[in-house]
This record gives sequence, structure tokens and C-alpha cells, in this order.
Amino acid sequence: MDGTPYVFLDESGDFDFGEQGSAYFVVTAVTMHRPVEIDSALAEYRYARLESGFDAEYFHCARDIAVVRQRVFEIIGRHRERMRVDYVVADKSKVEVALQPVVRFYPRMVGSLLDRVIPRTRAPEGGRIVVVTDRIPVRRARKAVERGIRDALPSAVQDGYRYDIHHHESRSHFGLQVADYCCWAIQRKWSKRDERFFALIEPALRHIIGDEESSPP
Repeated sequence: MDGTPYVFLDESGDFDFGEQGSAYFVVTAVTMHRPVEIDSALAEYRYARLESGFDAEYFHCARDIAVVRQRVFEIIGRHRERMRVDYVVADKSKVEVALQPVVRFYPRMVGSLLDRVIPRTRAPEGGRIVVVTDRIPVRRARKAVERGIRDALPSAVQDGYRYDIHHHESRSHFGLQVADYCCWAIQRKWSKRDERFFALIEPALRHIIGDEESSPP
């Protein structure tokens, strides 16, 4: 693959470790090199939706209607050979109490994923890896979380490689929307035992971390 590599991150699950919280927390990384082709395909579909009279500001898997969700997954499937999907999943019932505060848990999850993704991502010599996450989900803890992510990545830097982490709204990047769709599919596999959409992205999976090394319950 040519061009600057982009790593788009998204998460699924919540930070409630009680009985009402989600059973799993998933962080997904979708890596693509200058993803103009899939951007173009998704933009074309978004324009088609607008021209059909539907409000389509951006794609969000959990909120999109079934026909849109199916079409977006089909577009992702056609471009999956040009992307890599990595993820880490945590069974929240097994997370130590000391690690449960969001300022420790979220950086730990993101850091453990990027610590493996970045060294395996090829950039042009002396080039830069661009990491883009959705806005940090807990606004009041954003600075602490951002600092924690950077502290969790000391081994991710290679000689001659640089990386930047940007926190943007998901509607600003089709790459973040692709990551949202992939993360949703992974969460569905784990929490609902529903692998219909997971099967569409499975060929793009390259590295899996954590409790997912065993089968879902």
C-alpha cells in the first residue's frame, strides 16, 4: 500500500462496571493508507441518499436503518483488501477494580491496541502515521485520557517513524465511520452472538488481542 497510513479508532461499550453496564468493551483500529477510494464510495452513497430525500449527514451503524447498514457494510466489504482491522476486547467482569476508572481503563485499552498496531504499520521512510480517534467519550476526563494514551505508547515508536493522535468528530472522517461499523460488528459478535456482519469484515482482521483469543460465550 502506498501513501501515509491512517489509523482510525472507535470503541463500543460503556464505562459502567455494574450490572446495568455492557458486558464487553471493544476498541477497534482500522488502518488504511490515504483512504480516498473508500471515502469516494461512501461519499457517492451519501449523496445518493440525500438525492433520494433522506437526511444522511454521516453514517453511524447503531442508528442507521437496516438498508443503509447493509449497503455500508457491502462498501466496506469491497474495500477490505485495502484495510487492516485490529481490535481488543475486555470482559468487564474480569477487570480489576483499580483499573476501572475511565482515566485508567480507556487509555489502557487504546494503548494496548496501538502498542501493537503502530509497530506493524508501514509508513514511507521518515514518514508519519496519523491516528484519528472519535472525540474522547468522557469530556470531563479528556485531558487525563489523552495523557494516558500517550503514556501507554512508549514502545510504539520506531526509529524514523512518527505518529500523531488527533481527536475528531466521527462525522468528519469516513474512516472513523468505517471504524464505527467494524466495531459494532465485533461487539455484536461478542454480546449478541450475531456474526452476520462480522463475517463481512473478518477477512480484513489481522490481529486480535485479549479475551477474544477464546470463543465468545
